[in-house]
Amino acid sequence: MEAKLLAISFLSIFLAIYAQSLERDFLVPNYDNAEHQLKVYDIRNPLVLSCNITKEGSYELKWEKNNTDVSKVKELEGRYRILAAERKFIIDKTDLHDDGPYSCVADNQKRDFNVVAQVVVRVPSNVGVVEGEKLSIVCTVVGTDPKLSWSFGNMTISNSTDRYILKPNDDKIENAVLSMENVSLNDRGEFKCIARNAATEYANFQEASDVSFVRVKGKLAALWPFLGICAEVLIMCAIILIYEKRRNKTELEESDTDPQEQ
Repeated sequence: MEAKLLAISFLSIFLAIYAQSLERDFLVPNYDNAEHQLKVYDIRNPLVLSCNITKEGSYELKWEKNNTDVSKVKELEGRYRILAAERKFIIDKTDLHDDGPYSCVADNQKRDFNVVAQVVVRVPSNVGVVEGEKLSIVCTVVGTDPKLSWSFGNMTISNSTDRYILKPNDDKIENAVLSMENVSLNDRGEFKCIARNAATEYANFQEASDVSFVRVKGKLAALWPFLGICAEVLIMCAIILIYEKRRNKTELEESDTDPQEQ
């Protein structure tokens, strides 16, 4: 009998704790990664945040960015929609600055979103350089907190070495500029700029990348066309000279065969 009462007591305690847990977590956000409260969006595409309410009753769901009601955030003015019945906050056409901390709030409960923009990178499709000169490739990148690296063939370049120098660009993004001194013919090939951020690390989104094909010209590459032109000029001069000599010889022969005047 005592064992039965003890079991009932434990069950009651468990149900009470479970009920409190449900009460505490009645807001359910649509995270891409719940552990990091992560929500990812593509720049120029929609951002949709939602918070389902599992608690019975009628509640007003509010939305905030940086702990400020979205209606008072100037950068969002006229750019978002709130679907109250569906408990959604939507920005139809996002830009880079739509990332950051957001929150949904209802009945004194608040759930946070860490909203990040996927990374996009661009490099020149083709780069030409002369053997022995300096090469510099700039990787243009947008997205939330990008981490950049490069690859060439089977080699990954994530730090500066004696051969490769990685520097920040004008936007202070680390490793955005790849430079090489004294380029050799072996440097001909594809250099890839690779970008990762929280979306790739925690939400299984693809890394961003773009490829630049480097063409290396030999030091004497510009000399050969010049020598070819010189050779053509010499041949033309030789042809003209031979032609003039033959014409003069023919004129002399014709003058010797003319009949003398009576």
